[in-house]
Amino acid sequence: MKTKNSVIAKRVIAGVLAAVSSAVLFAGCSSGGSQSTAGSTAAGAQSAEKKTFKIALECAYAPYNWTQTDNSNNAVPIQDSGTYCNGYDIQIAKKIADSMGCELQVYKTEWTSIPTAITSGKVDAGICGMTVTAERKKTLLFSDPYYTSSFVALVKKDGKFANAKSLNDLKGAVCTSQQSTAWYDLLSQIPGGSIQPALTDVPTMLVALTSGKCEMLSCDKPTGMAAVKAYSNLKMIEFAEGSGFKVDAEQTHVCAALSLNNTELQGKINTALKNISTADQEKLMQWAVDHQPSA
Repeated sequence: MKTKNSVIAKRVIAGVLAAVSSAVLFAGCSSGGSQSTAGSTAAGAQSAEKKTFKIALECAYAPYNWTQTDNSNNAVPIQDSGTYCNGYDIQIAKKIADSMGCELQVYKTEWTSIPTAITSGKVDAGICGMTVTAERKKTLLFSDPYYTSSFVALVKKDGKFANAKSLNDLKGAVCTSQQSTAWYDLLSQIPGGSIQPALTDVPTMLVALTSGKCEMLSCDKPTGMAAVKAYSNLKMIEFAEGSGFKVDAEQTHVCAALSLNNTELQGKINTALKNISTADQEKLMQWAVDHQPSA
């Protein structure tokens, strides 16, 4: 026969187990706000629903991320804005958020301000097309790669470097790329390259090339793919092995960036990424290239 005390004890244990289960599910997500602990189970569920996964990205770096005016193709609202963000990063971030049981929130952030947004705690992560470098690893923790790319050159179809097949063929090119990126550092490998000041973002880079302010841009392959789709007068140069940019393998890894001590969130992101195959990544990247906004 069950006694009254044993029933009460079992109810208490069940309540504790439920609370622990909820805490494990939402570890790594940000709280949507404080709430009084004196409330019903329904109130607790409402609080759980407010758990969010906050990410920083430019919303201007197609095909990884871009801004659009509506929520078509599963775009996500940009916080404090009437616009939406979509792209490869967004679709990957949504899969991660779903895996953790969190709501995805997007914060539009300038490229150079993303690390600070992460380390200050304003956001949980940067899922922004960022690659791993030795310098970044001093202040940021990185997930497993959610894409692996290669580096290419962008030139004008009717320019003097249109037939280039190697870095040697780009000798003396007036060149530039985005500030605070591995892309810009690669320019020193161009023989006699006339390296111009770094530019703030990809749209500004493309304007510089199409307007004739420079003759060549360095970037990764997805960015090059998006550029030639948006600008019919541009050409992407892919280099044969040994004739292109020399980089560490790590520099080709696109990863989520986190604060250095956030190993718990790193583990949860890596768990989610294990369910996204390389084939799925390539398919999703091609989708992003095909659906980016027109230039």
